[in-house]
This record gives sequence, structure tokens and C-alpha cells, in this order.
Amino acid sequence: MENNQGKLIVLILFLVGVVIWMTIFSGRLTDLRRLTREYENAERTITALTATTSYLATEVVAAGSEESVEEWAYEERKWIRDGDQRLAISKAKGTPAAPVIQPTSTPEPENMFQVWWRLFFNTRP
Repeated sequence: MENNQGKLIVLILFLVGVVIWMTIFSGRLTDLRRLTREYENAERTITALTATTSYLATEVVAAGSEESVEEWAYEERKWIRDGDQRLAISKAKGTPAAPVIQPTSTPEPENMFQVWWRLFFNTRP
């Protein structure tokens, strides 16, 4: 009988050990999954930042060139080159003024509750 009790105690201790080990193992697997997701997100962020950095470095080099500055000045700032003729558009005499368009207000859509109320009771709520 003493032998059976000893075996039972060993079995119970073994099962308790297995349960504790499984709990710890499960927690570690959860941590592994979370850390893997964080690592993948960090890798994606680093890749995006590296691409942005290289793009901006290219833009800085391009913006520093003389041709780029001239192109920006002529296209964006409307500068003229030597020999260009600048045109200034002005109104011809006797041209009627452009009509002023008055915006009209659009009616606000009715609340569906109010529509159903009038349908059944024929009065305003």
C-alpha cells in the first residue's frame, strides 16, 4: 500500500510539473508571437524610412543643381528667359463684367422620424 501511495505522489508531482511547464511554455510562445510581430513591423518601418531617405537624398542633390533651380524659377515662379516676351492679359474696353452667381441654399433633408410621424398622425411632432 505504501508503494502505491508513493507512486501516486510521484504521479501527482509529475502532472503538476507538466502543468507548470505547459503554462510557462504557453506564455513564452505568446511572447514569441508578439515579439515576431513587433520585429516585422520594425523591419517594414526601417525599409520605408530607408527608401524615403534615399529619395530625399536624391531630391537634395537634384535641387542643388543649377538646371533644377532654373527650371523651378521658370515653371513655378514664372520667371522669363532672355528674349522671352511676357504677355499681360487685360480686359478689352466695353467688355461686360462677369455675372455674380449667388449660391442657392439646398433644403435640408427631412428626418425620417418626422416623415413617419406625419404619415401616421398627420401632425408635426
